[in-house]
Amino acid sequence: ETRTALAPVAVAAAGDRAGLWDRVRPPIYRGVPYVRVALVLAALLVYRIARTEGRAQENLYNTWLLYTIIVIGFYFVFGLSGQFAFSQASIYGLGGYVSAWATYNTDHPLILGIVAAVVVCLLVSFAFSMVMQRAEHFYFAVGTLGLQNVIIVIVTKWKGFTRGAGGEVSNIRPLSVFGHELTTRFDTFKLLLFALGAAMVLAVFLERSPVRREAIANRDSPVVSRTLGLPSLRIRIAMFMLGSFFAACAGSLSAHAERNLGPTSFGVDLGLFIFLMVILGGLGSFWGAILGAWFFVYVRYQISISKTVVLGDKLSAYLPAIFGIVLILVMIFLPDGILGLGKRLRKLVRKDPRPIVPSWLALLFGIARPPALTFGSMPAPTSPVDAAAATPPGAPLVEAADISVSFGGVRAVDRVSVTLREHEILGLIGPNGSGKSTFINAITGVVAATGTLSVGGKEVALGDPGAVRRERVLRTYQTPQTFMQLSCIENVLLTTTDRAHTGILSSVLLRPIMLRHERERWRRAAAALDRVGLLDRAEESAANLSYGQQRLLELARTIAGDPKVVLLDEPSAGLNAAETAILRGHLHRMRADGMSLLVIDHKIDFITSLVDRVVVLELGNLVAEGDPHSIWQDVRVQNAYLGAADDEELS
Repeated sequence: ETRTALAPVAVAAAGDRAGLWDRVRPPIYRGVPYVRVALVLAALLVYRIARTEGRAQENLYNTWLLYTIIVIGFYFVFGLSGQFAFSQASIYGLGGYVSAWATYNTDHPLILGIVAAVVVCLLVSFAFSMVMQRAEHFYFAVGTLGLQNVIIVIVTKWKGFTRGAGGEVSNIRPLSVFGHELTTRFDTFKLLLFALGAAMVLAVFLERSPVRREAIANRDSPVVSRTLGLPSLRIRIAMFMLGSFFAACAGSLSAHAERNLGPTSFGVDLGLFIFLMVILGGLGSFWGAILGAWFFVYVRYQISISKTVVLGDKLSAYLPAIFGIVLILVMIFLPDGILGLGKRLRKLVRKDPRPIVPSWLALLFGIARPPALTFGSMPAPTSPVDAAAATPPGAPLVEAADISVSFGGVRAVDRVSVTLREHEILGLIGPNGSGKSTFINAITGVVAATGTLSVGGKEVALGDPGAVRRERVLRTYQTPQTFMQLSCIENVLLTTTDRAHTGILSSVLLRPIMLRHERERWRRAAAALDRVGLLDRAEESAANLSYGQQRLLELARTIAGDPKVVLLDEPSAGLNAAETAILRGHLHRMRADGMSLLVIDHKIDFITSLVDRVVVLELGNLVAEGDPHSIWQDVRVQNAYLGAADDEELS
């Protein structure tokens, strides 16, 4: 569908390029999700009226809606930002307790309870995120289990807060709207349906905003994200707090709907079940929350009323074990959830040859493999330049002095000093293991290093990728570091220099302003893709690109970031002679546009025909510097290669 919509891009006249840029946007912004929200809410209402009878079924239906709100919030914590948090259930419970405490005085309106629940839960989640900011994946999960236990102990022991022994609270004020008490289960349903609708609209706002692509990038490769200028820690904290917001609201509504509360209602079991709900529904979209919550609520109910006896106990006694087995089976046989199964069926019906990208969780656990890289055509520059007419190198732009990097007792880079000038292409060469990539990692803040770095005369702190990015320094990697879960244009948008209104609050409360900025960002990203010949692939997944095209996607992402300096780590690796020549043309064009380039590569003919000057490293030391044609006569360079590399590196 995307290729069909953008097919005219490939054949349009050059004079109409700007008009084509305005037509491109991230695929997530296409479609009419608000109509889908309305249809889902209408279907829920009709089913509730026509098919739900009896107190048990009505309560079950309300529970489904509540759990859906919780799981939508957890989708942002786990599904989108990849944080293994078992604390969603405890935040849900804490929200209920705080709301009950805040509305104990009958003079206090019910809305005060919801606001108090949200504020307290956000403060708790913020404090926890700050404490656990260095923890990843399973260490973070262990921390959330600790948070769950702390909250349970507090509500169990603090009678002044809960006003009940052992954390058991009863006679909580009932739900009310504008002072009108909701006395029937259908009234409660209507309020919960409204709350679910608000949660779904909020989720749509956030999915159709910069929040989604930045959270995915930070989840899939936080190191690369930081070098692109994304605020990694802030994204993680914001997404964790966002999930807590949903859980706090659901907890408050649940407490007043049920009018009683106890620690057993939000234990570790529920935390595990929330994982099951979001994974079963599908990690690719918040819509999976509806399906996952439905499965859990109704299957649990059927098990609880089952009269089947296993080993002398009713089937309900094995509820945690049953859902644990279901979770394992889903992870193995349905890692993309119910929504992923739907995608596979659509692919089969449409006979679409393009690969389906597995979920990040399936890739993390090795359950699935990423799509294999293919080799296809590599577009040439849309407007090539004459390399001979390039502006000669000017004043020093990047000065890295006495850079040293050690890994344990191994000195990978030893007091290396390199200067890159304005409008210069500088080659950095040396045999394998000489410290070239480590040197780039050092000056871009990826690894810890000592020494000094200045860009444009301004000193930049080592070890801070964000500080380097702010000085308009960007880089590429030995292996293309593109984000498979994002489209090509979303990959390029990650380096935007316009970071105004990219956060959660702007995406919801200042949406028209955010969209105005987004449209301009889309246009710039489309222009960068057009420049490398990938405009017609803008709305496709990056996983659909060939190896060479992924190299170009990295270049487009770099160009869109408006850099002064670009550091390229073996950009010609894996390219044939024709593709290498095309790459050379792109790099000459970047230099003609005012960028200074530092290029690492092993292809001697490529380096010789591209750069103005060469620096040679051997075993972490700078051994030579000079003209790319004559430097090969230097005995130190010959010894470096002949003593540490095979003949192929000189061919």
